Amino acid sequence: MSNLAISYMVLLQLGLEVLLAALLVVILRRTRRRDQEDPARMPDNLKNSIETFLAESEKIAVTFEQNLRDKKNLSADLILKLDRRLSDYQALLKQTEAGLAAAQKKLAELKNTQAAPKAAPIPAAFSAAEGKANPAAPEVRALVLQMAKKGHSPEEIATKARLHLGEVELIIDLERQFTF
Repeated sequence: MSNLAISYMVLLQLGLEVLLAALLVVILRRTRRRDQEDPARMPDNLKNSIETFLAESEKIAVTFEQNLRDKKNLSADLILKLDRRLSDYQALLKQTEAGLAAAQKKLAELKNTQAAPKAAPIPAAFSAAEGKANPAAPEVRALVLQMAKKGHSPEEIATKARLHLGEVELIIDLERQFTF
């Protein structure tokens, strides 16, 4: 084939492709015009199903929005409650730390009094006028427990602490119960 024949064939093919493209454009315009002019041409069952779908979608969207609002409110309430509890626990922790510091200080004082000579002064919990000590006083309890740990008999402890023998035994028994 000659160059001239190939050129004619290429031109013929280009002409056919342009004609096909033009027909496609015409068909698309007519289809769009019909749809815009007469939307009722859509089948009724398709139109009803689309409307039902849209109505149900609207209901679901409203319910979803309400659920989101509820969850947001619940989250905010939960965060507030957690913040309150956290501040309560922090206050409780501060109180506990203060109590621990006081207990450690008292323990250090007790250790210092153990190391002190036996001629230590009698604590204020002992009433010289009555000749009897207050068994509920922490100093008296500490003295009773110190002497019991050193192996003194309850009778010796009662005499030295100015308590009745039953009070001494009660203090020692309570300490044993709460330390084991």
